[in-house]
Amino acid sequence: MQTRLLVATATAVCLVALAGCSQPAGSLSMDPVNDTELADHASTTVPEDELTTEHERGPQPQVLSRAVQNESATVAATDPPHKNNSTVYRTGDRFYTLSYTTVGTTSGREVTYRFDGNATTDEADRNGWATVAYDDLPPVDRAMLRTPLSVITAEEGSRSSIKERRTYSPAEFNQSVIADQRYDAIRYDGTLVEVDVASSEPRSLTVYRYQPRPVATTADAYAACLRDEYVFELSGLDPNTRETVNEAADGTYRAENTSDTAFRSLVETFHSHTAVSANTASGSWVTRYEGRLYWVDLRYTGFESYRDSRPRVRAPAAICS
Repeated sequence: MQTRLLVATATAVCLVALAGCSQPAGSLSMDPVNDTELADHASTTVPEDELTTEHERGPQPQVLSRAVQNESATVAATDPPHKNNSTVYRTGDRFYTLSYTTVGTTSGREVTYRFDGNATTDEADRNGWATVAYDDLPPVDRAMLRTPLSVITAEEGSRSSIKERRTYSPAEFNQSVIADQRYDAIRYDGTLVEVDVASSEPRSLTVYRYQPRPVATTADAYAACLRDEYVFELSGLDPNTRETVNEAADGTYRAENTSDTAFRSLVETFHSHTAVSANTASGSWVTRYEGRLYWVDLRYTGFESYRDSRPRVRAPAAICS
């Protein structure tokens, strides 16, 4: 579950109307794991059917499925859609990452759209608009339209008019029926939304070739690599720190303020060991405590002194591939 690996940094927002809402200075969560669960924490699952089915998440995410199926795939974009060896993906018992090389440049199009949710059927009939149902559009257009159309048609906090900019490779532009203004309005979730191409300009794109790199052929093999690289023994704790760890092992321990010396000592302990992932306010580790293996999520948002002292991080994709 990559959502656990890529540690979030967002701070919870407390509404004024909700009295007594406060954000802890830090938190420690420890999940007991076996080899299968450890491998799951440190990877992103891509089901077999997702590799063989065209999904509406945009053409760039399809680089993964095309690369895995064909052992290679190219994509034209302003920036690499996937970083080099940054994520371990899992399909069945196969663990792999993606690497890319730059193979050239090409000329794409940057299109700016204007969407208006105030359109009516009478207006469309009167002006002779060409309309189309969202579900009848090609995947490249459904992927681009899903977010702006969802915003416009939302029941709460909706905006009647928005702009959206989209960069197309030559192949994507040829597949689109919206980019060349073939339709004037989209029927989506019971609403007619006018779509207008505000501008369309040439854009230089880089061509990247992606290839899958094997990491492991079983969860046990991947977990063995993770254990060798990351696991350390959490021991020699004073009574207060041990109490904190025991509470975290049963769920989550929350440090209410920065005067929590036991929590601060644990931040220092984890920072002295290699992290699976980390940023300025949180990180993930693997530790052994009292004979059990744990996946650790540590947040220390309120402990500002640690923002400039990140722990050593080695991504699983880099060490296990």
